[in-house]
Amino acid sequence: MTNATLSDIDPLLAGFESVPSDGIPFITLDKHKRFYLNATLRKLIGIKAHDRVSLAYNPAEHTLAILTGNAASAVSSTNYFVDKRHYMSARRFVAEYRYDIDLAPFTFELQRSGTAAGVFLFKLTDVNSK
Repeated sequence: MTNATLSDIDPLLAGFESVPSDGIPFITLDKHKRFYLNATLRKLIGIKAHDRVSLAYNPAEHTLAILTGNAASAVSSTNYFVDKRHYMSARRFVAEYRYDIDLAPFTFELQRSGTAAGVFLFKLTDVNSK
């Protein structure tokens, strides 16, 4: 039942509204210079431990992009390995974009999906902390 209302599922649910979960998809850059992909994000975009993804960054907008599947394969950059605890190394990212790790953690929340399959944009939540 795609796009069914709650009352379509069960008449007893007439008048009820669906309650979204607290889970917001996000990426954390921690004090150990690692990206962490939270469970909501992993479920939303289908990332599992031992997968590989590509990352892109827009420093002017403080926006991080994760590319998966064919989108990741199309980019001629290094792939990031998602370890068994869902971390990825961010040492080069921290050095390149001069994140002050003493101010960590930094959180990038899902802003939107791209127009191409496998593209997801994440905006830094507090630009002033960078």
